[in-house]
Amino acid sequence: MNKTAHSKILALLMAMGMLLSGCIFDTAEEITVDGGDTLEPGVGVGPVEVVTTDGCENMNPLHCMLPFPSNAFLTADNSTTTGYKVNYASNTLPSSGTTSNVEIVALNRFDGFSPSTQLMTAFTTVPNLTGIANQHSIASSLSTEHATILLNLNNGERVAHWIEVDDRATNPSATIVFMRTLGALDYDTTYGVAFIGLSDLSGDPISPSDAMQAIIDGEETTSADIETRRGEIESLIGELELLDYKRNDVKAAWVFHTASSQSILSDISTMRSDALTRLGEDGIGCTVTSSEDNYGDDDKLYRRIRGTFTAPQYLESQNPPALIVRGSDGTPQYVEDSEIPFTMVIPQVLADLNESGPLVVFGHGFLGTGEGSSDYLGGWAEEYKVSFVATDLYGWSTSDFDTLGHGMIDPSYFQHQAERIEQALINKMAMIRTFKGVCSDIDEMYSDGTNLVNSTDVHYMGYSLGGIYGASVVAVSPDIDRAALWVGGSGFSTFVERSTNFATFADLFSHSAAYPDRNDRALLLGVMQQMWDCSDPETFLSFANDGYDSIVEPFSFLSIISVNDAQVPGISSDRAARTAGIPVLDSSARLPYGVTQQAGPISGSAIVYWDGGYDAMPESNSPPPVGDAGKAHNEIGVIEDVNEMVKEFLHTGIVIDTCDVTCTFDYSAENPE
Repeated sequence: MNKTAHSKILALLMAMGMLLSGCIFDTAEEITVDGGDTLEPGVGVGPVEVVTTDGCENMNPLHCMLPFPSNAFLTADNSTTTGYKVNYASNTLPSSGTTSNVEIVALNRFDGFSPSTQLMTAFTTVPNLTGIANQHSIASSLSTEHATILLNLNNGERVAHWIEVDDRATNPSATIVFMRTLGALDYDTTYGVAFIGLSDLSGDPISPSDAMQAIIDGEETTSADIETRRGEIESLIGELELLDYKRNDVKAAWVFHTASSQSILSDISTMRSDALTRLGEDGIGCTVTSSEDNYGDDDKLYRRIRGTFTAPQYLESQNPPALIVRGSDGTPQYVEDSEIPFTMVIPQVLADLNESGPLVVFGHGFLGTGEGSSDYLGGWAEEYKVSFVATDLYGWSTSDFDTLGHGMIDPSYFQHQAERIEQALINKMAMIRTFKGVCSDIDEMYSDGTNLVNSTDVHYMGYSLGGIYGASVVAVSPDIDRAALWVGGSGFSTFVERSTNFATFADLFSHSAAYPDRNDRALLLGVMQQMWDCSDPETFLSFANDGYDSIVEPFSFLSIISVNDAQVPGISSDRAARTAGIPVLDSSARLPYGVTQQAGPISGSAIVYWDGGYDAMPESNSPPPVGDAGKAHNEIGVIEDVNEMVKEFLHTGIVIDTCDVTCTFDYSAENPE
């Protein structure tokens, strides 16, 4: 039997073990250990005492939810694509200082864990990571003797990763160790995680948990939960032994299964299909509420137009917090048509030339608004000779500030926030269709008899948060297929703590009324990714080239990244490129592992890293400095060579190399005081 076939059989055995939950592993089976000796489980000293709490993982006594994610939180369900369903109990999620019982109903509708999940465990001492893959030595994680392993149990292949100790930890006896994935994992796939042969900072061997040690030793435990899941852990250990790892060297091992694409995209699929039917070919309509000439008084914007467009709504209310209205089967339900605000700006240059220019949808920054973006779009509109139209990204807009704050104390509010982001994608899709259709020729777009806005071929440009969610917007909308994404990335839960924007909420999150325990906060961020998946660009990026069913349209994008960005860290930009499988321009100042280098010009998608010589940001997940740390994020936006690259891509879909040997810039030289 070849290794791949053997791996598939082991994965099947684990799945069968889940389907037979409630059946205790046969502890009379002999287990062969190093040296050829055999152990008879349960013979001798009697069962190993393992404290067990219903609703917890129980393999690691340091936290109810460790290791994470784990099949301990799945239940068998033959009605789903994967055969599983998430099964968090009422006591699984940690309580806050003011909320004693935290339940997020939406989590248990998924049929597996997030492919963008964070992988976490903890030991009673902090491991020494010397020789273990970090973000600069990722390739070593694939070596045959590497001390950590992420294994795709569907095909037996190792998965590249890197390891870091939680730099925000406050308890050396329960410090989280993160296994960082390089991008989205595969949908509907079983993965095994193992830490092997580790020592702590004093050079002493890391100790497995009592439950883990009992499985290694072949000893029965007092925990029905552990015994029920013993089979899948044994199967994983068998896989490790095939790879020449020694059973007695295993310090931690667990298994998890990712959700199917159908499960993650079910909301968007339903709402998108229904909304497109209601919108028809041309949209429903729009209303202009104001039109201001020479907005900003700097002769850059000929006109700012404000108003509303009509979009099908699936939220119980337009005012946050609000959830999607669902039928008895959990399917999103149409509620009504609502009027959603929009803002459009037309550059003066088009009026001066009396000619029409393309329409570009703009995505605003963190906690911003569509209307507020008109205050800084004048330069781009003039230089690119395009008009911009924008609306709020619900979920991350100014109006959601209170919901996000409430979520730090009661995480159930993050369901409201996450579902508003899904509605935001539908709103943007409706706006694009409306301004390509029924509202493409409104009076306010005209000057001297010429419609200055050409909406026959609409594209997207977003900055910061708008650069992050641009891939989601373009993927969902059938009327737009190209995006310029400034300083963006993907995989929100992986990078959020590395962003200066997190400081807005960090103090509240750690308050005694919220979550003073560090590990609670880390695990809750991991859990949130499950809900963010429904709109996170990482969900859509893997379908950028070929699309997905009738839900995701193929699209291309140019990702412009500033090295040492303190707001959207580089590891998130790397994730986006790897997940989408796009090349990096070979003159980039940064060339990430796992991303193919390609010379310009490039027809289609690419990522380009520019270096402005800014101070290096912390490589750990410790808080980045605030101060001037926003410079790398913000100052790249006005650099001439960068804008030439973006403008060419928006107009032609071609990425040209405007770098001088390597992609660097000097903000002060181009913008002297």
